Formats: sequence, C-alpha cells, structure tokens
Amino acid sequence: MDVKERNWNYFTNHLLNWHGIWTRYTPEGDVKESFQSLRSFKSNPDKTEIVHTNTYIYANGENKQESWEFNFLSNSLYNGLFHPSRETMRGYFFASGHASWAAVKLQPSSYFGIELFFRYEDLRHSVGIVYDEKGNLFHIANIREDSNELPSKYWSDELNQLPERDFSGNWQGISMTITPNLKISEPIVTQFNWHREGHKYYYLPDGVSVNCPSSISIGAPFSIIANWLINNYEMHQLIANYDEMGVFSSLTLETFLLSNV
Repeated sequence: MDVKERNWNYFTNHLLNWHGIWTRYTPEGDVKESFQSLRSFKSNPDKTEIVHTNTYIYANGENKQESWEFNFLSNSLYNGLFHPSRETMRGYFFASGHASWAAVKLQPSSYFGIELFFRYEDLRHSVGIVYDEKGNLFHIANIREDSNELPSKYWSDELNQLPERDFSGNWQGISMTITPNLKISEPIVTQFNWHREGHKYYYLPDGVSVNCPSSISIGAPFSIIANWLINNYEMHQLIANYDEMGVFSSLTLETFLLSNV
C-alpha cells in the first residue's frame, strides 16, 4: 500500500455520524457562539467515494447544511488529502483516528486555519485555530463529538473555559510524526512538554486544552498544540509545526500515560 492509499484508508476510519457541540471562543477565551452539529460521512461500498455533510442546529431552530464530495482518485494526493472547499488545505491521518486538516502555507494578507482531531473509541473532538489576514489570532473552535448520540454520556454541556488545568506528574509517552509527503515515523519515547515561550493557553471544558501563538508571521517558525486529558491517567497531544517560511512541516501525535515511578 502506498502512502496516499494509506492516508485515504485512515480517513475512512471516520465514516460515522458524529453528533457534536460546536463552540467558538474569542482570543480572550470568551464564548463567541455555540450550537449543535452533526458531521456525517457516507461512502460507496468500496469506500472510494465519500460524501461529508455538516448540519448545524442553532438554538433558534434554524438549521444550516453544507456538503463536500471526496474521491480517492482526485482527492488523495501525495502531499495529503485535498479538501474540496479549500485548495490550500490538506488532510493528514493516523491509524488511531487522530488527524489534521492543515493549511499547507501561511499566505500574506490571508486568513490561516488548522483543525486538529482526536479520537478515542466512540468519541471524537477537534479544535480549530484561525488567524486573521494580519496574522493575529481570530478565534478558537472546539467540537466535542459522540458517534452514539446527544447528549453524550461523556461530554458535558459546559462551555466556559477554566483558568488553568493540572498537568502535574510524570507523563511518559510515545511520539509519531507525519510529514507532508505522508511518511509516518517509527514510534519513539517522549515526555510531556506543554509550555512554549510567547504562546497563549486555553483550558476548554472536558479536558481539552489549546496552546498557540497570539500571532504568526512569515520569517519565524511556529507550532500549534492541542491536547485532550481523557481521564486522570491518559492524555493525547497533537503538535502542528510550520517552518520559518510558513510552510507546514509536520504533525506529531503524542500519547501519554501518567507514570507512578
């Protein structure tokens, strides 16, 4: 199996109906808006064609829907999965369901966005980080999803952020990295590292945290980080890295367990 076929196959792991709560936050951490969502994936029998439909359900009773079609032959490329809505965005997928839709390059005077996906059994969540045309943080979105139902037995209905989150302890883990050519590294041992100089920290409900620069620009490399404290002893983290030219360079998945040693 070549790398683009593998990337596509990992994408098909998401072929479910994902019932979610979609919340957007200001750069100051305040709730901007929140609504229910359904992200639905349907495929043909051999899983070479996929229709992805988003339904947004607002409190006033209004519904909005948008849909995209993916085809293995036309959308599965050697530098990532091509998203029909954005020519400059690619999808990178791990076998575990962790993934990212990432802008391939920071463009001057243009909005920049990336979405990081976490998967754990029947649960999924993603965080979207968007910067405006001047490179300043515009908003953060969090989508908590359950493939069974809403309300979820796991996710709460809390929207407000926390002032901090306790990451104390000895978090030991395994790290794997996917590069723009879709090569995935062999797992290596790693240790949890959260703090980054010049970054802002957002502690969202249900163990979700985001760590990102308040502004980005061409000429300086940057990283965008999110993690999910699944329970008291297990945590997953994704790190998207961009080089000094603003070009996507890697996506790293880290899975941690709290060590008692």
